[in-house]
Amino acid sequence: MLTTGGLRPTEMNAFTSSVFDVLEQFVLSPWNVLKAECGWRGDDPLNITNATLTTLLPRVRVHIARMTDDDNAGNAEDALRRLLNDNDTDGTPLLRLLRINGDT
Repeated sequence: MLTTGGLRPTEMNAFTSSVFDVLEQFVLSPWNVLKAECGWRGDDPLNITNATLTTLLPRVRVHIARMTDDDNAGNAEDALRRLLNDNDTDGTPLLRLLRINGDT
């Protein structure tokens, strides 16, 4: 897997870059969090999508809690959920769609 020594990769898609921006507010090594959690699932950490992040959220929260504390992990999850809600790719934010469909 791609290693950057903890630095920000330059080949990320725009949404992954936004995820990285959020994570770097809560952990010292956001790339390592993305790389590890995507790696377990076989996802490409450079090309995260809304669906990928939705699936990763519980594991990312646990990862951050292990690195820092539960409050910080909860704040990070909230920020990532806001990012999902703001990432309007089809005219309707993903989390609102999930709520309408009763999936959350």
